[in-house]
Amino acid sequence: MLGTRRRSHIVIPIAGVILAMLAGCAAPDPSPSASSTSTPSVTPSPTAEATAEPLTIPDCETLLPLADAQALFSANTEFFGEFAAVQFGVDGVPEAATALAGASLWRFCGWGVPSSDGAFTLLVAEIAPDDRAALEAALTGAGFGAVTMGTVTGYDAEREGEVSTLADTLLFTGEVMIVCNGTSLDLTGAVTGSALDALRTANPTLGL
Repeated sequence: MLGTRRRSHIVIPIAGVILAMLAGCAAPDPSPSASSTSTPSVTPSPTAEATAEPLTIPDCETLLPLADAQALFSANTEFFGEFAAVQFGVDGVPEAATALAGASLWRFCGWGVPSSDGAFTLLVAEIAPDDRAALEAALTGAGFGAVTMGTVTGYDAEREGEVSTLADTLLFTGEVMIVCNGTSLDLTGAVTGSALDALRTANPTLGL
């Protein structure tokens, strides 16, 4: 349900380190006859390097609540559940499936109208930096439009399918990839934006 796209647009929603040093010196002897005790120097303990917290991916219905899916797509929209990774792809961009194959963590969700061709999917995954670089290069080569705002870089494209318009929006921030395959850029942009907001809420220290 994905393919090469012809037109694109995307709107993506979007601190310091201070060091202080203190030094002191020992007071002089009160008199030549008084014994003195030197003040030992204190060596600051090395600060432990901060360890990044692991990424948490919320469940599908937190990434996109059903009420929001119904407002965006159809009042008859239902949550279809989670899909297998092998069902994910972006037409004409095999690097997308390759990136997911090397992902350390992922969630792939689907919504749609039962007994119809109307459906869309959402993927959130933690991918390796090399896979992200390869995928971004492939998206550019495939004609996806791109924009960067703050920590997020987004790509999107759409084409006319046999039944309806087919659209893809991909967001990248750090090692996180968010992808929506749907029927319009308005839909895929809103769905990826909802997922990004949910990820930021669930991972407040990661700077997504």
